Order: sequence, then C-alpha cells, then structure tokens
Amino acid sequence: MTFAKYILIVDDHDATRDTLTEVVREMGHEVVTAANLAEAMARAGDLTFDLVLTDLKLPDGSGIEVMRRIKQLHQETPVVMITGHATIDNAVEAMRLGAYEYLTKPVDLKRLRVVIQNALYLSTLERKISRAGALDAIVGHSAPISGVKDLIKQIAGTDVTVLIQGESGTGKEMAANAIQSLSPRRDAPFVRVNVAVLSRDLIESELFGHEKGAFSGAIRQRKGRFELADGGTLFLDEVGEMPLDLQVKLLRVLQEHEFERVGGTDTLPVNIRLICATNLDLKARVEEERFREDLYFRINVVRVTMPPLRERREDIPLLADHFRQKYCSRYNLDREFSSDVMPILKRYSWPGNVRELENAVEGAVVRSAGTVIDPSCLPEDTGGVKVPKRLVLQPGLTMDSVEQKYITYELERLGGNKSLAAKNLGIGLKTLYRKIESYGEPLASAGTEDEDA
Repeated sequence: MTFAKYILIVDDHDATRDTLTEVVREMGHEVVTAANLAEAMARAGDLTFDLVLTDLKLPDGSGIEVMRRIKQLHQETPVVMITGHATIDNAVEAMRLGAYEYLTKPVDLKRLRVVIQNALYLSTLERKISRAGALDAIVGHSAPISGVKDLIKQIAGTDVTVLIQGESGTGKEMAANAIQSLSPRRDAPFVRVNVAVLSRDLIESELFGHEKGAFSGAIRQRKGRFELADGGTLFLDEVGEMPLDLQVKLLRVLQEHEFERVGGTDTLPVNIRLICATNLDLKARVEEERFREDLYFRINVVRVTMPPLRERREDIPLLADHFRQKYCSRYNLDREFSSDVMPILKRYSWPGNVRELENAVEGAVVRSAGTVIDPSCLPEDTGGVKVPKRLVLQPGLTMDSVEQKYITYELERLGGNKSLAAKNLGIGLKTLYRKIESYGEPLASAGTEDEDA
C-alpha cells in the first residue's frame, strides 16, 4: 500500500501555487500551501513534511531561509527550489546549501513529477533510517560499536538525559535517532538543533521562541524548539558551543521543566527528553570556564561514546558495502568493488571517520566508468591509484573546442555530476556552470542530476 505524503508548497504567486498543488494532488499526495516565509514556518511548526517545494524569492524572505529552517527542524526533509529568476549563482548556492533540486519557471511539469517522485523515495528511505530502523542504521559488529548498541537498548526505554560524545563523523546523530526510535516517545516529536550553526542573536529565540514585538523583526509569535518538542525528545547537537548565559536558561528548563518565550511573561510547562551531543571535551571546557559545571553534571547522566573508525576497522567492509548499495540505488547504478579496494580502505586512518568513508564511497560509485569500482576511483588521500582515462582528440581542433570536448568527456564519465567534474578539472563550480551555459543546450542537459552541488 502506498501512503499519501505531506508536501508543503511555498509561493506568493497564486497561479503557480495552484498549478503545483494540482500536480501534487494528481500524484495522490496531501498539500499544504503558504504564500510567504512566515506562513511556511507556521505550517512547519504544526506538521512534519515529506517534501517542500519553495519559490526562491518570497515577499518576506527567501526560499533559502525556508530550507535552512526546515532542515533545522527535520534534516531529512528534501527541499526543491523553484524560481523565475534563474541565475548560475542562485543554482550553485541553493545546491551547496542542501537543496535537492533547482527548477526554473515556467516549470516543466513532467520534470517536476519525476523530481517529486525521486525526492519522496529518498525521503522515505532516510526517514526509515532516522526513525524505526535507526539502531540497524548503526552499521557494524565490532566490540566497540556492539557495546554502543547494547547501551542504547538499555537506556532507550527510560527518560534519562544522555550525552553522546565522539569525534566528528562518528555517528552521534544516528545514536540519538536510535535512542528516540526505541523510546516510549518514538511517535512524539523529535526536534533537532545544531547549536553551532545558530548565531548568538538567534539561538535564544530558536530554543525558547518569542512573542510578537519582542525584538526588531518579531512580527508574530513564534514557538521555539522546546515548545515544538513538548511530549517528545529534543536533540541538542554541538551543545559545547552554547553561550554561557543560555546555559543558565537550559539548566533551569531541565531542573524546573518550564520556560518563558523571549519577550514574554507567561511561564510555559514543558515535558521533554533531552539528548545532547558534542565532539568537544566538556570537562576541559568546564576547567576553562567555558561550560558550566552544574550543567555538565546535569546532562552527563548517561554517556554514550561513539568510537572513531580507526578503532573498529573490522567494520569498514560492512560500512563500505552499505554505502555502495545506498549510492548505487540513489544514482541508479550497478557497481561492485574490485578485490583490491577493500585492503586500501582498511589501511587508511579515516580522520573524518564514518562520514569520510561514506563520502569516499559515494565519490567512487559515481567516478567508476564501468561496473567495477577499482582503486583509481578512490580519493588519492586514501591510497587510491590515479589512473588516467583515454580521451581521443582529432587534429586541427581549436583550444576552445578541445576545452569543450574535455569538459563534455568529464561530465559524461562522472554521470553528469558537476561538483566532481569541477573538482577534477581544477575550476570552481560557478566557472563550470558558465562554461556549460556558453556551450549551449546539448552539453547543459548532459548532466542534470547533480546531487553534490
């Protein structure tokens, strides 16, 4: 059985909004619409969406801001940008910041349906990983990671506050997802906040909300993350970056289970389970007086330590094959590792941990010209072998023609992935887009599925 998805459409143009709504409903999905940024955020505060389609230019902001806030609430929700003001810079910026796709007006409805279908497929897979199957998503059978899984299963059924520590890229958010998915609060809100990406001016409002008129630009009342997480779980990532004055307010919420919105006088009760994560040594930050000792003790009730990949090398083959299957599915490719790839992966130190391994495998999948992923497809840092590919050029070509042929060749070899092509060519992504545009439609359409941009 196929269940209807909830899709948010944000556009201030009535005709465009109506057209998009009709397409989505014809596909059997539920639609919620908004005409501006404020309305979009109000809708997002009430519902979790499977996909967001947003105009780039809005009366009170931009589609980039819609995407930023949606991703803070639900990282796995794909966002498609639609604009009538298409520029190379806008496309590059939108994709760099995490947009799933970038479409121009008038929208090709056939292309739109394909984009919606693919985005929802990936969203469904990622939600399965982040919710119900989250413990299985922590791939590996080594003693260190098995110990983590056992601890998660032991504590998930309680409301105990958890501190997840580990280097960047070790999977701290996946551990938080697993705790939530196995907890009695599994069907309640799971709200994520990355403290490190919020500016000092925004973080208090983001956490606690604000009343209308609380500060310049506060045109309406807004719920904060604590309020949105009421009854569920709040995940504070990079908690070690929280300013000291806000640490006091966080401690009060944890102790008294209540708070006030910025600019408000009403005290609001809140019932949450708190999970924190950090890649910093909080004890050292306490000694440096950059983190409150009382808050440290309050959030460090149970500590889950995610091991670095170099301490569980036996899991590398499982992880690598897991990522190979994931990206073969995403890019609709058939690829297998050659026998000499795995020894290279197991020897490398992986300073970026599981995240670095995932990126390396994704790149190897799309770099492979055939069905076999060999060492030439791996990043050189890992010990991969750089093997030149053949490009035959006919005599008498101009330098411009040679450049065009070579860029075309690289795009075809990499399956249209412009980010990887630009990296391999040693030019910026904006430069590559400009060259493609100057070559005309045949080359520009050769690689539209640019997931990495």
